[in-house]
Amino acid sequence: MDIGIFKGVIFNIGMLVLIAQILGRMRIVKKFVVRQKHTLRENMIMILIFGTISILSTHMGISVHDALANTRVIGVMAAGFIGGPVVGISTAIIASIHRYLIDINGFTAFACAISTLAEGIIAVSFTGYVKKTKYQESDLFLLTFIAEILQMVIILLIAKPYSHALELVRAIAGPMILFNSIGMVLFVGVFKNIILEQEYEIGKKVGLIFDITKKCLPILQTGLYDQDSCRSISKIILESTKDLGIIFTDTAEILSSEGKHLMYIPRHHEIPELARRTICSGSVCIAEETAPGDILSKAFQKSVAIAAPLRKNDKVFGCMIIFTNKYKISLHSDIEFADGLSKFLSIQLELSQIEKQQRLLEKAEFQALQSQINPHFIFNSLNTISAFCREKPGKARELLIALATYFRNSIQTQDGFVSIYDELDYVEAYLQLEKARFEDRLQIITEIPESLDCQLPCLILQPVVENAVKHGAMKRKQGTISITAEEQEDTVIISVSDNGLGIPEDLLLHLKANTMDCRKIGLSNVERRLRYIYGRGLDISSTPEGTTVRLHIPVRKNSLRLEEF
Repeated sequence: MDIGIFKGVIFNIGMLVLIAQILGRMRIVKKFVVRQKHTLRENMIMILIFGTISILSTHMGISVHDALANTRVIGVMAAGFIGGPVVGISTAIIASIHRYLIDINGFTAFACAISTLAEGIIAVSFTGYVKKTKYQESDLFLLTFIAEILQMVIILLIAKPYSHALELVRAIAGPMILFNSIGMVLFVGVFKNIILEQEYEIGKKVGLIFDITKKCLPILQTGLYDQDSCRSISKIILESTKDLGIIFTDTAEILSSEGKHLMYIPRHHEIPELARRTICSGSVCIAEETAPGDILSKAFQKSVAIAAPLRKNDKVFGCMIIFTNKYKISLHSDIEFADGLSKFLSIQLELSQIEKQQRLLEKAEFQALQSQINPHFIFNSLNTISAFCREKPGKARELLIALATYFRNSIQTQDGFVSIYDELDYVEAYLQLEKARFEDRLQIITEIPESLDCQLPCLILQPVVENAVKHGAMKRKQGTISITAEEQEDTVIISVSDNGLGIPEDLLLHLKANTMDCRKIGLSNVERRLRYIYGRGLDISSTPEGTTVRLHIPVRKNSLRLEEF
């Protein structure tokens, strides 16, 4: 075995890796490697590049027994792995024809031409697999190893005389099979690094999307998509990305344009053609130029535009156009960034609008609860008070004070949250009036510690107690209401129990599913408010012997969502 062959093959592999390093810095090559779809022009350029590499590898081959120990397989198979079927097969055909023509009378010319074509077919057959595994080194080595063994077999089968073919294979098989397989790993590894760098850039862009969204949250939470909010969001994006400019539009006009290259664009101008195309297609669009009369024509002199749609309820309501450097090596990460950012902004705007609607709904329901003073309760309370006026004026006075307290708390809206004792005062006023009405039929038991430090939403407890009285205790000849509170770690558990007939199972299911009759807003309102504020609703246990309703209230006020209801 000639050591010179080893040295020659290793030197040639080194030259190919150097060429790969140079190619890896070329903009067009980087764009080709990171993109999934390619134009005819891009494919033709890559065929020219890999075809040239394959031809160069043939001419750099070491002469051995009237044949060449070469590294041609690297260029041919790399074309298939990286460029796909079109580039791979075309390169293999070029290299195969060239190998045959440079030595038509050579005893291995036809065999090498056939084996070169076979190597290209092998590479193309595994293109999808190799790309899916991200050019795994072991896969590249094994496929090249097999292809080179196949080449040796083809030489033995086709080249004549057989004795010369056998002698040639003995001389070149070792260095070509082993070192070309290693060379393939090194050569393709350069292009693999381009993909890894691109993935790293995309990862950075994803992190940048989260940072930008976090900074924009105070603006997005307003749910507004107008000139002021778009201008503020644009400034945050430009400060974070250092892009050249950004435009926000609705479906009719430009809302904001930020960046030195876009200062000439007036507000309220009709949307440009790029925005119109993006809104109509509902997908990301890229443009490096536009019609001379378009408002963006000046901006394209030093930049390229990436436009992404903004959606709400699956309908496009606007467009975000980011202008970035025209001479960037690859726009793939910028495209992913624009697409991801537009989706995040769309989601946040939609969520903010939903949350705003939820707050309005909660406020409306709270106001409905405030105004839901049962006329029968008022009538019965006044009748009871009037009955006491002659016989027990002192008792009547107490009941009037209780009724005043009840009314005052019913219309009080200054604070979304009150102390547990203020809420209990309201409940006590209500129970005092009910106790006077039902007298000995209603027994009330309260066990409330005096040291509870707990804030809870106002008017959250009284509807529960009222439900226990009307639909629970008073269904019996002798009704009992029990109100207790205890602190467990960071939570105060308030329990309201009655000895009624229990709550029907279907009503409990409707309550948890938020499908209660709109006329029965008491418990359902409390359930929704608790879930909205604390993420946990009422804990209800009901049997034919009675019902217990528990409210879990965090001790610390700062852990609450201090919303106005």
